[in-house]
This record gives sequence, C-alpha cells and structure tokens, in this order.
Amino acid sequence: MVLFIALSIFSLLITTVSSSIFASASSLVDDFHVLVSLKQGFQSPEPALTSWNSSNPSSVCSWDGVVCSQDRVFSLDLTNLKLGGSVSAQVSSLDMLTHLSLAGNGFIGSIEIANLSSLRSLNISNNQFTGGLDWNYSSLSNLQVFDAYNNNLTAFLPLGVGTLEKLKHLDLGGNYFYGKIPKGYGNLVGLEYLSLETNDLRGRILGELGNLTNLRKIRLNYFNIFEGGIPKEFGKLVNLEGMHLASCGLDGPIPPELGNLKLLDKIFLFGNLLSGSIPKQLGNLTNLLSLDLSENLLTGEIPHELGNLKLLKYLHLNHNLLSGLIPKQLGNLTNLVDLYISYNVLNGEVL
Repeated sequence: MVLFIALSIFSLLITTVSSSIFASASSLVDDFHVLVSLKQGFQSPEPALTSWNSSNPSSVCSWDGVVCSQDRVFSLDLTNLKLGGSVSAQVSSLDMLTHLSLAGNGFIGSIEIANLSSLRSLNISNNQFTGGLDWNYSSLSNLQVFDAYNNNLTAFLPLGVGTLEKLKHLDLGGNYFYGKIPKGYGNLVGLEYLSLETNDLRGRILGELGNLTNLRKIRLNYFNIFEGGIPKEFGKLVNLEGMHLASCGLDGPIPPELGNLKLLDKIFLFGNLLSGSIPKQLGNLTNLLSLDLSENLLTGEIPHELGNLKLLKYLHLNHNLLSGLIPKQLGNLTNLVDLYISYNVLNGEVL
C-alpha cells in the first residue's frame, strides 16, 4: 500500500511537471493562434500583414508589428497600417503583452481589453471604435499609458480608470463621452497628462483634480460645457506646464491661486464666460509663452504685473470688457509676437 501511494505521488509529480513544460513550450503557439484569429477579423490587411504566415507558427516573432521576449509575444504594434474591420476579444489572450497599439487605423465596433496584468501601454487612438470603455480595470493594474483619443465612443467616462494607480498618461479626448467627470479621477495622483477635451461632458470641474500634483498638461477644452468656474484647487498643480480650458462654458473669476504655478508656459482660457479682473498674480508666471484670455467678460484694468512675463510671445486679451490705460510695463515684453487687446474699452495713448 505504501509503495502504491509513493508511486501514485511520483506519477502525479511527473504529470504536473510535464504539463508545466508542455504549457510553456506551447505558449508561443497559443499566441500564434490568437494573432491568426485577430487577422481574420481585419479588413484588407494586405499588404500590411503579408508577413503573418498562418501556416508557420515558428515565424510569429518575425511578423510585422510583433516583438517577442522569452518565447512569448510581449509587444503588438499595428500603428498606421490602414487596417479596418473589428478587433476580437481574443486579443486579451496575449497574456504577456506589455505594449499594445492599434492606433491610426479604421477599426470599428466595440473593443474590450482585460486580463492583461503586464500591460503598461495601450493605444487605441484614431480609430472608429464605438460604445464605451467600461472594462475590468482591476485586471489592467500595471497600465501607465491609456490613449483612446479620436474615436466614436459614446458613454459615460469609465469609472474604473480611477483605480489605475500607476497611470501617467490618460487621453479620452475627441469622443462623445457625456455626463460628469468621475470623482475617482482625482485619485490618479501619478498622472502627468490628462485630456478629456472635445467631448460632451457636463457638471463641474472637480476640485479633486487639484490632487494630481504630478500633472504637466491638462486639456478639458472644446465642446464640454462645465458649470461653475476654474477650481481654486488648481493652484496646487505646481508641476503644470500647459492649461487648456478654452471654450468650455467656464464662468466666475480666474482664481489668483493660478499664480502659484510657476512652471506654466501656456494658459488657454479663451471663449468662456469668465468675469472679474485679471489677477495680478499671473505676473508671477515668468515661464509663460502664451496667455490667451480673449472672448470672455473680464473687467477692470490690465494689471501692470503682466510686464514681468519677459518670455511671453502671445498675449491675447481681446473681446473682453477691460478698461483703463494700457500699462507701460507691457513695453518690457520684448519677445512678443502677437498682442491682441482690441474690442475692449481701453483708453489713453498707445505707449
């Protein structure tokens, strides 16, 4: 009996090891079958994917757009290959992927990416994907770059994105997302780039976005219509270099706290309903190259502190209700290329 049990255990161990070796040996073949299945969903892939030889599994690592490591497909880059058709959910079976780009094609229909725990970069931009992106983001926990710009996505913004703790780049712009910005997006403290521009968003801009102190660029402009104004909490975004909040319905005053953002080189707030005076604190932003506050309802005088912005190339204050004299300190702006101050109620001499 003891000998029988020992032999049974030994047999089980041999079977387990053999199965493990077989699974490892066959994994690249599995990836091969996934890619063949994907190609079947593409329209007119030729001549872009002529190297994808479905009769030779061993050639998969030499296929265009495919990169392997340790006998597994870890990168699939199909950028700008003029492919059409749909993207099968089978793509999520490439479980060792760290990089996936489908950008710049004509893919249609819905798409879902899941169960890719190694995935760090996902780019589905510039396609014609429809539906939403309400995926299981807990299965994409290592994602650092997510770009879905310029598709036909029509849904609420995906809530689960707010759980991606390692995310640095998020672009959901150029779609038809509607509703409010999810509060959870304020938890993405590692984010360096955020774009939700050119959608159909409503509600208020969350003050919680001020928690994203690693942000370098924020783009919420165009077609979105936000209630209220610019959150004063944005004054905490001390690493911000570009603020793009143009033509998105903002009203109320420009927060003087923006004067804390010493790294800013671009501020685009034109085409809103901003009122009150131009904060003199904007004169602290000595790295500014572009300041566009045109087409608002700003009143009061042009603050002479703007003369401190020695690097400024573009100053657009036109189409407001500004009054008083043109400050002589603007003469210090020797790098100016464009100065637009027309359609105000300014008076006095041009110095």
